[in-house]
Amino acid sequence: MKVLRVPLLLFVLPAVMMAFAAARQDQLVLDRPALAAGQLWRLWSGHWVHFSHSHLFWNLTVLVLAGSWLESVRPGLLARHILLAAPCISLAILACEPGLQVYGGLSGLATGVVVLLAVEQFTAAETRRWPWIGVLAMVFLKALVDLQHTTPLLATFNAPSVRTSTTAHAAGALCALLHHAGLRFQHLKMKPPGPVTGSRR
Repeated sequence: MKVLRVPLLLFVLPAVMMAFAAARQDQLVLDRPALAAGQLWRLWSGHWVHFSHSHLFWNLTVLVLAGSWLESVRPGLLARHILLAAPCISLAILACEPGLQVYGGLSGLATGVVVLLAVEQFTAAETRRWPWIGVLAMVFLKALVDLQHTTPLLATFNAPSVRTSTTAHAAGALCALLHHAGLRFQHLKMKPPGPVTGSRR
């Protein structure tokens, strides 16, 4: 559990606490008018807020399982990723879903962590690639299902007006791919050049 200490303090524990503090949710949920008024913290805190215990349970299950695996192979990467991805996902939702006034949930971040774990393992020399291709395929198939249905595949919401945001999941996956690409580019840039072979005269 040591490897999850920072992500737990930043996202997992606050999300659990919000489930028992419904009166505080309005101050933290990603709210379009409130954000326009300058309440920028909602870009991060909106991911803490969930609309049912089922919603929270499934998001935390995926995030903790995939996150703990990611931290075991790349310590420190999970915390950096969620801190950067959280506001990017929020901004993507605001830009791509202008009719959506309120958003909450960790599903976008959870999707991103699963994708980041999969691509990190896929590119690792010592791991088999086909299981991680399967993981990415399942993420893609779930996204297709979400496009066809307004209700989530596993979770249930307390109010019938709440629906799944496919933008959040797509943005989470895109953030993971961009983060991985940035890490690969940085690694290649810092890699020392190999020995130069040739003849001397």
